[in-house]
Parts: sequence; structure tokens; C-alpha cells
Amino acid sequence: MRATSTATRPNRQQQTERPQQAVRTQQVRKTSPNRQQGGKRRIRLWALLMIVLIGWAVYTLVSQSSVIADKSGQLQERQTAKSESSTQLQEVKDEIKRLQDPEYIAQIARKEYNMYKPEEIPIKVIGEGGGE
Repeated sequence: MRATSTATRPNRQQQTERPQQAVRTQQVRKTSPNRQQGGKRRIRLWALLMIVLIGWAVYTLVSQSSVIADKSGQLQERQTAKSESSTQLQEVKDEIKRLQDPEYIAQIARKEYNMYKPEEIPIKVIGEGGGE
């Protein structure tokens, strides 16, 4: 009989644990609103931090895009100036090549400086259809 009676009766250790568990659940219930408030505070703080970081990222994006737009305008201007300079450079190179030809030099001398070969007789046409 003893075996059955001890099996149905709870241990003294089990009896002391039950009141402690009840006290613990009451303590948890008392502190749970505080824990909820702490959790809400953490979420608010995290959300505030995220808003600040996103705001900073947007500000940086906008300021960098305006700087990029300015730099693009400057680049376009400089590319235009470079193309004009390269066109002028090519014209000067072509003029240098033409100036290497003696016939071209003689043509310029006749036209601009009124210089002629010794055997040539200059003829000027005055009036309509004539030169100058």
C-alpha cells in the first residue's frame, strides 16, 4: 500500500514549487505592461533612427544629383569647346600643308600682295564681271 499512497501524494518539493511558480507568474503579469512599453520605446527609437538615416540618404542623393547635373553641363561645354578647337587645329594643319606648295604661295602673293612674275603683265578688269 505504501507504494500507491506515495504515488498519489505530491512531494514536498513539488508543493513548494507551485506557490513559487504562482508568484513568478504574478510578477511577470505585473511587469508585462512595462515590458510592452519598453518594446514600444525600442520600436519608436528604431523607427526614428531609420527615418533619420533615410532622410540623410535622400538629402545626399539629391545633393549629389545636382552636383552631377552641374558637372554634366560643364562636360558638355568643354566637349563643345574641344570639338571647335580640334576643327580649328585641323584647318591650321591643312593651311600648313598648302603653304608647303610653291604654287599656292605664288597665288597668295599675286592675290594679296600684287606680286607678279617678271614676264607676267597684270591686267585689271574694271566694271561689271570684273574682279574687284
